[in-house]
Amino acid sequence: MKIIVLGAGKVGKTLIKHMSNEDHDIIVVDQNATKVEEVVNQYDVIGVVGNGGSYDILMEAGAEDANLIICVTTSDELNILAGLMAKKMGTRHTIARVRNPDYSSQRDFMRNQLGFSMIVNPELEAASEIRRVLSFPSAVKVDTFSRRKVELAEFFVEDHSRLNGVELNQLHKITKCCRKAPSFSRGDIRQLF
Repeated sequence: MKIIVLGAGKVGKTLIKHMSNEDHDIIVVDQNATKVEEVVNQYDVIGVVGNGGSYDILMEAGAEDANLIICVTTSDELNILAGLMAKKMGTRHTIARVRNPDYSSQRDFMRNQLGFSMIVNPELEAASEIRRVLSFPSAVKVDTFSRRKVELAEFFVEDHSRLNGVELNQLHKITKCCRKAPSFSRGDIRQLF
């Protein structure tokens, strides 16, 4: 897979470190020649020095036939611009780190109308994960589905617990903390997703 990583900062380096062990052709783009040289010397990647929002630089990086571009510079606007340009040039999937909360309400528009595969706000993701942990403090694992409309929590139940062997649809009868679990038909579940 041909992957362009725009930004050779901490996040970019971490991505490159993990992906360089796999069989990918990785091109790193950054305006800082020292950062690009450092990453190229440390990992088996190709480096391009320049502004990732520039058509010529994206062409040099091979955006016209890339499978993925991951834009993780410190500039939200550069990440958005580079992702848009790469998409128009032929890059199959685009991911942009967008940290400014002013753009949060536009995430769906960026995905659905502008063609981004993913918009990531690390602070928002961290806050959501903290909320999930606090909502289910004794959960072993919490998975989120259907655009965060459904959460499935996994708990260990001790053998001596009064919850041992209780079916989920009967849980409301034993505890006062849960309301009756809704029952879904297959059609209802398909509509969630």
